Amino acid sequence: MNSADESKSRSDELLVESMEEFDRTGDFREGIHMLLSHHPPSMYGHCLRVSILGRSLYLCGRCSGIYGGLGGGLLFLFVFQVHLNPEWFWFFLSVALGFTTVIDWMSQRLTPRKTTNFVRVSTGFMSGLALAIIFYLGNLAYMLVALAVMSSSIGLVGLIENKRRNAYYRELQAEIDATPEKPAE
Repeated sequence: MNSADESKSRSDELLVESMEEFDRTGDFREGIHMLLSHHPPSMYGHCLRVSILGRSLYLCGRCSGIYGGLGGGLLFLFVFQVHLNPEWFWFFLSVALGFTTVIDWMSQRLTPRKTTNFVRVSTGFMSGLALAIIFYLGNLAYMLVALAVMSSSIGLVGLIENKRRNAYYRELQAEIDATPEKPAE
């Protein structure tokens, strides 16, 4: 098998001998898939599968809920000219709704618990409604506080995961260091 045949048989590797052989349509398709699902194919269980003309399109379950809640919530609030008084109450309700997604995501990332697409879409929808309320209120301070809370929760998970990963690597290194070397023959 020559190198051109090998590159076609292994879809996860790219061997480019000349720019004429480089096909950008594959990169474009992969980019669109990651934009819509942002999950590798091994994690398409976190996505909603939509078939269009015999082709599958994968949409992130949680993000689909968020966009649905945001769009539906804004549409409802603007069409019916809903008055959200007192504003502080609606802001705190929005934060509580938004935390459903944060709690689901954090518990999935930091514990053995696995969630379902129904839960992902439902909590995402609640977060979308929360964003719609915050946008509808039009208060920049509320928007910044919501952004800070969301960013802090993502950062906290990143710090915890990094600490766990470093501890795991130190453990592996200790095992490697403790393994006696075989004498040279």
